[in-house]
Amino acid sequence: METKPIVFIDSNYWIYLFDQTTIEHRYVRDHFDKLYDNSLLAINTVVMFEVMHYLVKRLGPTIAKEKWEIFSSMDFIMGNLEFDDLDLIFSVLCKYSHTGIEGRDATILSFIEKNQIKKLCTHDISFKRIPNIEILDPIPDDL
Repeated sequence: METKPIVFIDSNYWIYLFDQTTIEHRYVRDHFDKLYDNSLLAINTVVMFEVMHYLVKRLGPTIAKEKWEIFSSMDFIMGNLEFDDLDLIFSVLCKYSHTGIEGRDATILSFIEKNQIKKLCTHDISFKRIPNIEILDPIPDDL
C-alpha cells in the first residue's frame, strides 16, 4: 500500500480556497481537490487562528461560521503550539529571519522540521527561499 505524502498547508492557501472573491480562488480550488485526494494534510493552530480571523473579518460572522465548520471538521495532522516548542521556533526564526520569515512562519517551519514534512502548500514568497522544502504553489507568479 502506497503511503500518501504529508503536505502542510499555509493560511494564504486556505484563505484563497474559502474566499471565492479572491483572484487566486480558482487556482487553489482546482489544486485542492487533487491535493485532498492524494495527500495527508498538516496544519498548526497558528494557521487555524489566522484563517479564522480572516474569515470573520472579510466574510462576516454568518458566512465565516459555515466556512469554519467545514475547515475545522477536516482530518488534519495537527500541530498545537506548546511552550516547549518555543525554543525550536526561536531557533528557526533566527536561522531564517534573513529570508523574510517572521514569527508565524517560524511556527510552520518548526512544525515541518519536527515532523519531517517535506512539502508546503503556500503562495508566500519567503518560504520559497527555504532549502529542503518542496513548495506547492498552484497560483501563477504574476498574480
